[in-house]
Amino acid sequence: VGLSRWPLTLSLILLEDQIIQAFVIPHSHMDVGWVYTIQESMHAYAANVYSSVTEELSKGKGRRFISVEQEFFRLWWDSVASDTQRKQVRQLVKEGRLEFIIGGQVMHDEAVTDLEDEILQLTEGHGFLYQTFGVRPQFSWHVDPFGASAATPVLFSLAGFNAHLISRIDYDLKDSMQKKKFVWRGSPSLKAQQEIFTHTMDQYSYCTPSHLPFSNR
Repeated sequence: VGLSRWPLTLSLILLEDQIIQAFVIPHSHMDVGWVYTIQESMHAYAANVYSSVTEELSKGKGRRFISVEQEFFRLWWDSVASDTQRKQVRQLVKEGRLEFIIGGQVMHDEAVTDLEDEILQLTEGHGFLYQTFGVRPQFSWHVDPFGASAATPVLFSLAGFNAHLISRIDYDLKDSMQKKKFVWRGSPSLKAQQEIFTHTMDQYSYCTPSHLPFSNR
C-alpha cells in the first residue's frame, strides 16, 4: 500500500513533559498464491526472509520478529533451513523473540472463504507449531484481508486468541475511531466467550510512514 495515494497531514506538538512512544513491529507479510505461485514466491523472496531473519535476530537480544503465514515458514523449515538454523529458531521461539501470530497457513480472506476451510487451515498451522515448538499463537492478525466477516470474532475467540488486529476498513471510519479499539461481537445473541478484543491500525496500515524510509536503509 503506497501512502502517496492518501494525502495525510501530520501535525506534531511536543510538550516539555511529553514522551512519544513509537512501536516498530517487524513482521512477515507474504501473500500465499498472490501474483506468483508458492514455489515462485519461495524462490524469489520467501526463503530468504526467514534465513535473514534468523541471522539478524541472533545478533542481538533486543531484536524481535513476528511470523504470520505458516505456509512459507513451514516450507523454509522443511526444505531450506539447516540444522544450525533450526536450532537457532527453536531458541528464538523459546525466548519469545520469534513469535507466531495467527498461526494459520495463510491470512485468510474473510469475504468469500468457507468457514470450514478457515478452520482447516488454522488447525493445520496450529498443529504444526504445537508439535514443532510446543507453542500456540496468542493473537490473531488480519491486516490485509479486504472487509470483515461477523464469523471472524467468533472463530478467533473459540480458537483461543487473546486479541485481534485489523486494518482494512473504511478510511473515514478509521478517522472517527479515535481510540481504534473495541470488543468485537459477531452477534448480540452470542456469549461473551465468542467475542474478541480488537485493535484497528491507523491510516498507515501495516506499512511504515513514507517519511520514515526504513526500506531504503
